[in-house]
Amino acid sequence: MTNQAITFDFHNTLAACPEWFDLEVKHLPSAFLQWHADSYDPSLLADADARYRQLRRAIMAHGDELPAEACLERVFTAMGLEFSEDEVATGVEELMRDVLPHATPIPGAVAAVRAIHETGTAVGIVSSAVYHPFLEWTLDRFEIRDAFRAVVTSASAGFYKSRPEIYWHAAACLDTAPEHIVHIGDSLRFDVGGAGRAGFGTVWLRHADEASSQDGITPDLTLDTLENASPEILAVLRERVHRNGRNAN
Repeated sequence: MTNQAITFDFHNTLAACPEWFDLEVKHLPSAFLQWHADSYDPSLLADADARYRQLRRAIMAHGDELPAEACLERVFTAMGLEFSEDEVATGVEELMRDVLPHATPIPGAVAAVRAIHETGTAVGIVSSAVYHPFLEWTLDRFEIRDAFRAVVTSASAGFYKSRPEIYWHAAACLDTAPEHIVHIGDSLRFDVGGAGRAGFGTVWLRHADEASSQDGITPDLTLDTLENASPEILAVLRERVHRNGRNAN
C-alpha cells in the first residue's frame, strides 16, 4: 500500500470554469434542449432547469449520485420528453466540449500539483461532478494529467461529497489508507467537513468571500492561495503520517 497521498478538489481549487459549473448545477437540461432543437418554449426550458435543480438538491442531501446523462433522463421522463441514449450522450459531450476552452487553472495549482508529484507522493482528485470526462480533458489541457494517479468524481464513484464513501473510494483507488491522505478543497462543508469525516487530513483553500468557520469544521491548514503552498501542504501530510504511525506503535 502506498504510504501517503494528496487529493485535490477540482472546481475553484484546481480549475475555474463558470460555464462548465453552470451546466453542472443549473442549466444542463435547457442547454441540451436548445442543442437538440430551436423550437422549445422558454417556459418549458425554465421548467426543465427547475426540475434539474430540484434533483441536484436532493442528490446533495442523500448523497447517491447520478451521472449527467441519467440526470437528464429523469428530468425529461418526468416531463414526458423522450430522447435516445445516443442523443443524450452526444449532446452532453458536445456541450461540455464547447465550454472546455474556458477552463483556466487556479493560480498556483499547476505548480503545486507538479511539486507534490515530484516528491513521489501520490496525487488524486475527489470532485462532485456529474460529467467525469470534463475533468480528464481539463487536466490534459493543463498538461498535468500524468501527475494524477486517480481521478474520482461523484459520477464515477456513485456518491456525492456529502457521503464519506466517495473519499474512501478515492483512498482505495490510490491504494492508501485515509489517515495517510490530505485533501485540499475550497468548500468547508464538502471538502473539509466531508474529507474529515472520512478520516482524511484537510487543507481549506479559502476564497476572499468565504466565512471563516462553519458548524465547528476546522481544517488542519487554511490557505488563501496555492502559490508556493506545496511545502505547507506536504508538512501537514508528514505530520499526519508521523502522528498516525506513532499512535499505531
